[in-house]
Amino acid sequence: MKLATPAVIGLIALSLAGCTAAATSGPTRSAVAPSPSMPAVPSAPAIVEKLPSSCDALYAGLTDFMSDNGSLVLNPAWKSGPGVPRAGFGTYDAALGGMLSKSPGLICDWAPATGPSDTFLTTQLRHVDVATGQAATARMRAMGWFCGQAYSGQWCVTNDDSTGRSIGESHWVGQGYWIASNWNNAGPRTYTPELLKRLFG
Repeated sequence: MKLATPAVIGLIALSLAGCTAAATSGPTRSAVAPSPSMPAVPSAPAIVEKLPSSCDALYAGLTDFMSDNGSLVLNPAWKSGPGVPRAGFGTYDAALGGMLSKSPGLICDWAPATGPSDTFLTTQLRHVDVATGQAATARMRAMGWFCGQAYSGQWCVTNDDSTGRSIGESHWVGQGYWIASNWNNAGPRTYTPELLKRLFG
């Protein structure tokens, strides 16, 4: 099953680690790093009624896009290795975290290989029922996040650069899926749109 695919996402101006997001009208986010050129996307991991089999499958061919200077690696051992307690589920918010921590889906971390470090990007891709999805987006709107439609779902964004670092979240909820991401001074521009394009065509 392939999700409905608009030719262009109405809010594609969003960038996960900092630029301008147009969520219907348009949230503004801080620019942290220059945008790498969008890579040619190899065959995308198929989603029918299941999630991608692994983080490696999800990000196949996107290493340079995720970290053009090589400073971040996927699932470094200090953060995501066997026996390491799960430190986050794709959000800073306790209420959203309570939803995301219940039967979590595929969770992927991008962070420096050497660690430990507070520079990271975490994404969870999971199934979500209608009631939970509605509760999640209602919570985001109640917190004043900027939300709009994309790929037949709701895309909500928040970012704070008042400390000189880009710290924020990007969540897409639709068609029975929830893509939840949070970051601290890490991640490429157009991150969420790139995941949506890869996953849903």
